[in-house]
Amino acid sequence: MTEDTGTRSSVDRKVVVVTGGSSGIGRASAAVFAEAGMRVVIAARSQERGAEAEHEIRSRGGEAHFVRCDVSDPDQVRNMFARAVERYGRVDCAFNNAGVSGDGRLADLAPQDFDRAFAVNTRGLWLCMREELRLMSAQKDGGSIVNNTSVHGIRTVFPGIGAYVASKHAAVALTRMAAMEHAREGLRVNALAPGPVESEMLAASEAAVGGATTWRGLIPSGEIGTARQVAEVALWLFSTASSYVNGQVIGVDGGFLAT
Repeated sequence: MTEDTGTRSSVDRKVVVVTGGSSGIGRASAAVFAEAGMRVVIAARSQERGAEAEHEIRSRGGEAHFVRCDVSDPDQVRNMFARAVERYGRVDCAFNNAGVSGDGRLADLAPQDFDRAFAVNTRGLWLCMREELRLMSAQKDGGSIVNNTSVHGIRTVFPGIGAYVASKHAAVALTRMAAMEHAREGLRVNALAPGPVESEMLAASEAAVGGATTWRGLIPSGEIGTARQVAEVALWLFSTASSYVNGQVIGVDGGFLAT
C-alpha cells in the first residue's frame, strides 16, 4: 500500500465510484485510490476485465467491488449506485471516467456514431452525476465528484473527431453547472482535462490523428503522460487539500493548454 500522506489520510476509507474502471485511466485510478485506503466501486461494461481489476486491487490488500454497468443505460446506472450503497453504505466520491471515441469528419458521420459519443460521454456522465448528487446531498456531509473530460473539451485540437470534441465540451459545461447548483450543499464538482496518456484509446487514435507521434510535437515537454499521473490529480481533488477548489477544469497535459 502507498505510504500515508496528508492527502491520503484525508481520503482513507472513503467510498469512491470509478466508471470505466476496467481499463486505461479508470483502472489505474481505481488502483491509486485503493492504495490511498479508499473503498473502490469499479463500474465497467466488461465483466471479465472488471473482475480482473477488482482482483488486482484485492490481491494487493485494497478494497474493491466490481459492478457491471453501461453508463448510457439509466437502469444500470441506478442499479450500480444501489449496489455501491448496499455494499458500503454510502458514496463519498466519484470519478466519472467512462468514455468512448467519436472518430469521423462531421459531414461524414453516421447519426448513430454521433449519438453513441453523446450517449456515453455526455448523457452517461449526466446519468451518473444525477445519482451521485442525489446520494451525496442526502448524506449531508459533503462529497467530491471528478469528471474525466479532455483537452479536447477546451480546445479543438484535431479535425476528424468532431463528435468526441463536442461531447467533451458538453461534459465541461455539465461539470460547471453541477458545481454551481450544489456548492451550498458542500458538494464539489471538478473536471480533469488530460492530454495524451498511454492507453488503448491513444493507440487507437494513431490512424485518425497520428496518435502519440503527433502529440509529442504539440506538448512543451514532448512527453506522453501516464494514467497514474491523471489519477493522482483526481485523488487530490477528493482530499481536503483541495477543499476550496470547485467548478474547475484542470489540465493534466504536460503544458499543452498553456501553449
